[in-house]
Parts: sequence; C-alpha cells; structure tokens
Amino acid sequence: MNAEDGCSRTLPKQPASTFFTADPRLSVQALLARPSDDRFRAYTPESLPDEQTPVRDHGTTTYGYDRGCPDLDIPKNDDDNAITMFTPPSETMDYEDGGPYGIAETRAKHMAFSKGGYYANPVPIVIPKSLEPLPPLLVENPMNLIYFHHFLNHTARILVPHDCEKNPFRHILPEMAVRDENILHLLLAFSASHRARLLNHPEPVNRIALWVQDVFPKLRAALTNSNKISNSTLAPSLMMASLEIMSPNTFEMIIARGGPRSLNGQDRVAYFLSRWFAYLDVLGSLSGNKNDLPLASYYWSSEDAVADEDYQIDCLTGFTNHCVGTLARVAELAMQCEPQRIDETGNIREGWQPAPEIVEQAEKVRRELQNGINNPTIKSCSHRAADSTESEMACDTIEIHAANEMFHWAGLIHLFRRVLGKSTMDPEVQNAVRQIIHLLYKVRRGGTAEACLLFPMFAAGCEATNEGQREKIIERLRCVEGFGIAQVRKARSLMQKVWDTGKPWESLVSGEFFG
Repeated sequence: MNAEDGCSRTLPKQPASTFFTADPRLSVQALLARPSDDRFRAYTPESLPDEQTPVRDHGTTTYGYDRGCPDLDIPKNDDDNAITMFTPPSETMDYEDGGPYGIAETRAKHMAFSKGGYYANPVPIVIPKSLEPLPPLLVENPMNLIYFHHFLNHTARILVPHDCEKNPFRHILPEMAVRDENILHLLLAFSASHRARLLNHPEPVNRIALWVQDVFPKLRAALTNSNKISNSTLAPSLMMASLEIMSPNTFEMIIARGGPRSLNGQDRVAYFLSRWFAYLDVLGSLSGNKNDLPLASYYWSSEDAVADEDYQIDCLTGFTNHCVGTLARVAELAMQCEPQRIDETGNIREGWQPAPEIVEQAEKVRRELQNGINNPTIKSCSHRAADSTESEMACDTIEIHAANEMFHWAGLIHLFRRVLGKSTMDPEVQNAVRQIIHLLYKVRRGGTAEACLLFPMFAAGCEATNEGQREKIIERLRCVEGFGIAQVRKARSLMQKVWDTGKPWESLVSGEFFG
C-alpha cells in the first residue's frame, strides 16, 4: 500500500498492551496540535461534492471507508482525514511490516488483510439510522467514528459465542453509548484496543487514557451520591472490569440493585447487564486469582427462575442460566479447598483430601453439571440473522449446544481437580478432557463460538497428557489469538508453564482471565 493510498507502511516499534487493557496511570497533559503531514491525506465531507458526502440508504448511513490504516495516536495521528470518502480499489490489502509481536501476531495481520480477512477490502463505515443523531464525539472526529463502527461491525461479534440478531453488544450497548458519554468513551476504548491487536499495530494508549481518565471518578461519585443505581452507572462499571481497570464498586452496584435476579427480562438493558456481569463474575472467580472472591453463589440461584428460561442456552454466555449458579458454586468450593490443597511452594499436598462436608456438596454440584450435559430439554438460541440460511442455522444450533456442553465439562474438570482432589490421570478427569476436545470438532474455525471457548479449552489443555490432545488445543488457541484477543496468549503461555513444571495452574496464575 502506497502513502498516496492513505496509509503508511512504517509503524513505530513499541510493545502493545493487552486487548481490553488501558493504562490508567498514564499522565495526559495538554497535547500538541495535530500535524498537517499530507501523507495521511484522505477526503472529508467538506472537501467533496455533495454526491460524495455520507450516503443515506434504507435504515443506514454510509460515512466512508476504513482502510485499516494505523492509528499513530494523539498527537501524531491525522484524525480529521482518517476516513476515505471515495470508493477505494477493492484489491486485497497487505502490509510488508511483520510487526514486533511474533508468529501469532503476524498471522493475525495475515488474517486481517488477506483474502477472507476483515480488511481484505476497504470496510464501508455503515451506521444504523436508529443510532442517529450521533453525538459530537463521533461526528466531529472521523477516527472516533471508525472505532465506533469497528465495535459495531467486528468487536461486538467476537464477544459472544452466537452472533445472532439479538447480540446485545451490537444493539443495546451502542444504543446506550450514543446517549451516555461514559459508555461511549469505554466502547471506543474497547474498539481501539481490539483494532490495534487485530491489525498488529501499537495500541493508541494516549487516546485510550483520555477516554477513560474521568470515568472511574464519575462512577464512584454516582455510587456515593445516589440510592438508586442506574443502568448508565452499571454498564460502564462492567466495561471497566472488562478493560481490566480495577473497579471495586462493581459488586456493590449489583447488590445495591437487589442482586442479579432483580435485573430481570422485563428491562432488556438491565437483563443484558446482569448476564454480562454473571459471565465476568463467575468465570473471573474460576480463573483462580486468590484475591478475587466470587459474588456469593446464592445471588445466581435459579430456584425461582422460569424453567424454560433456566434451561435456555444464552447466546451471550454460551451456556444455560442454570449453569451460571452451578459454576459459581464450583468456584466457591475451589476457593475453600485451595489453601489446604496447595502448599507454599505451589505444589499439591501429597495425600490431600477434601473434608466430608465438602465432598457432599461437591457431589450435588457434580450431578447438576452432568444433568446440564444430558438434559434433553435444553434449548438453543432461537434468534437468527435476517440473511442466514437453513444450513447456517443448523450449524449455529450444533455449535451453541457444543459450547454449552464444553462449559459443563470444564466445570467438572475444576470440580474433580480443585475440590475432590482427583489427579490429572484420574479416568473421570481424562474423560472430561476427551469430551471437550471431541466437541471442538463441532465448532467452526474462525467463528464467534470459537472465540468464546477459552475457558473450556484452557481447562482441558492443562489436564491433557497426550501430545496429540495438547497440539489440538494449541492449534485452536492460536486461531483465536488471530481475532485480536490478547488474554488467549496469556492463557496459552500459562498452559505451557503447567506442562513444563508439572505444577497446577492455580499456583502459577497471576491475574489471567480465562473467558
């Protein structure tokens, strides 16, 4: 790609931070004005005839094209000219520079720009009219508009195992964002981090720091000064947690709302937020950080839930609502056992066995997980995309059921190893490993379901003893890394340490999130 095409080949050689991570310690001072370097010159609506301004069609507005150019960050990037207004050539784009991140990231670049990749052709920036009028933060800055569209069209799709027409990250969250500056700032930070990882570009840390610097103080003030926690306060707290910026008020906000069960389906926004929080809380606590205690499992109790809803696979989490409470109970029991099970050197104490009362509770949880695998009444997501075929719907159904089963088998691995004290070589542990690897064959490569299966793949991979099984897990994880999700690389690195040292992953973990 030539400079005249609107992008520069030369990227600064600096390490990128992780996906969904910004550095809150970054000091943001008065920034210099943008450079007038015409190497990045594209076209703006003001510089074009009327027929080349944003095009409005049936239900959408096209604002121009995103060519995958690097964001050189504030103050270096030419934000005003980030969008190309004319229709660019459609040949496959590519970059000569392999980047500083190694094999997996070079493959990510290949996936992004080569045939079949997201940026194989310039991406039209199409925004639904239902989100208009767009706020000044978007219409006055083309780079921000690129990030907003990138979230709608790409980032949101890989945040769920089933990207159906009801994907709340593509609908509910953007609707909130165009009406709330805090949410919009964090949505843009999500997108900027993901786009940089996808394209193998350095993350625009100055830009992200500007977006997030005021959010946490505002959330703290909202919690302190109000007796009622609104959706617009709860949503950014969850986004902050997802961005891995510490937000200790998140749990208090949920409890102040009356617990997760109070956020019911009558309010589509609150219901979405409760499901998102359930995913972060339960999988975060199962990720084994000794300092992170899960929200008490009774908050996720499904005793009063409608049976049809309780055994419906959630297209946001990838498993049933009933499974949420069961996995939360596994996390609680594992936390209780860990101090006695693992010694000061990080090794499992020889001969350790759980107390009888723990065994009794664990057996009940085991039955619930096994029922979640074998229950014939479990139903998959009934939503569908408007342009999906019957065969695509069938594949979606197979995948979502496979995902649900994999999460249940992974819960059993945690229960067997961390609560009941079974060894890696125990037949039940190895059967669960085989089941997860077998179910992976039902999940399409490069799809949204694959991107959301880190938890079961990591659980199976750490207990896999067969080289063929290990290679199968590593192969799929490398594929997911190409989506621009950095926590996958951390999980893969931790898995390798488990294989190299023979120690349990719980003693080696240092803040990784396996979800």
